[in-house]
Formats: sequence, structure tokens, C-alpha cells
Amino acid sequence: MKTSRSIIIILLTVAGLSWLFYTIVDQQRQIEQLQEQLQHEQMKYKIIINDPLVRDAMEAGG
Repeated sequence: MKTSRSIIIILLTVAGLSWLFYTIVDQQRQIEQLQEQLQHEQMKYKIIINDPLVRDAMEAGG
């Protein structure tokens, strides 16, 4: 009885740790994707800001 209870506790612990590990890995992957998207948007912003026509339009209030 005591042995089966210990085995169940160990299995539940392993399952819980596996789930936490999967969650952490998945969140890390999402963070990396968001960082890539942010870098892409920052590059687009820099390109737009450096465009003379866009800069003139912004300075004109448009």
C-alpha cells in the first residue's frame, strides 16, 4: 500500500514537472518569436523614418 502510494506520488511529480518544463519551453519560443517580430517592426520603422518623403509629411503634420 505504501509502495503504490509512493509510486503514484512520484508519477504525479514527474508529470507535473514535465508539464512545467513544456510550458516554460513554449513560453520561451513565444518570447523569441515576439522578439523577432519586434526587430522586424523596428527595422520597418527606421526605414520609414529615414525616407525623406515620409519625414517631410510628418513635419508638415500629415
